[in-house]
Amino acid sequence: MQTIDLKIPYTEVTLILDSLRHYIKYIENLDESNIDDDILADLLNDNENIKGLEKSLSLLLAEKNGAY
Repeated sequence: MQTIDLKIPYTEVTLILDSLRHYIKYIENLDESNIDDDILADLLNDNENIKGLEKSLSLLLAEKNGAY
């Protein structure tokens, strides 16, 4: 897998983590009965990818600056 090396201040990484966590919570609290099945499937798939990204960023930040 190709990666991108970004230089982002820790304070901005916390903003990204907050945004990811908010979106994860939003998706998990959706009323599934009011959403098209295809859209819901896409959101649930995205949610798994976002959870992975959030976990990776959290671990990286914890290594460098402590848990957040």
